[in-house]
Amino acid sequence: MIHDLDETLKQLLIQKVPIDPSAIDIMFERPNTDWENQLGNKPAINCFLYDIRENLEFRDPERYITRNGANGTQTRDPVRMDLTYQLTVWAKDVDIEHRLLGNVMKALVNYPLLPQEVLVGQMRNQSRPLRAWFALPQDTPNTWDFWGANEWRLKAGFSYRITVAVEPTPVEVDLVTEKVIKMELLNQQES
Repeated sequence: MIHDLDETLKQLLIQKVPIDPSAIDIMFERPNTDWENQLGNKPAINCFLYDIRENLEFRDPERYITRNGANGTQTRDPVRMDLTYQLTVWAKDVDIEHRLLGNVMKALVNYPLLPQEVLVGQMRNQSRPLRAWFALPQDTPNTWDFWGANEWRLKAGFSYRITVAVEPTPVEVDLVTEKVIKMELLNQQES
């Protein structure tokens, strides 16, 4: 599922950022020194997935039972999960880097709902639209913690959160089809 979201984000960048997609690389690796040393001459957009958590605002704990014959299927609403990426641009020339980062920002702010034409794999069959948030302050990782863990390869960038629906597996359950009430009549003696 996450690989389909990665590919969806890649398609969003390819289709909606005003650049020649063959002139850049779009990557999802952790941006450390080894990764940076493997970069070619083309600029790269790095989409590093750094946080996954349930979106409690969209939680619905109710369970639903649907009947199918003598049994039923117990389901509940999808669990809405936030997957947050840190987007950075890497180029040999800072002017190219900043221009590309600006183009990415300008494109992504236009899509609070991901458009159907960029959805890939399991992202096409989501029960809810894919919502996206751009550079929310609460999603921005602490600079020193984030880049300290990535060998101090400081870069300008922004967070990009996408909320996806994860469908729980339905469970077969026996349905109650009759009630049995047992009553006992007690014999009371009068004195």
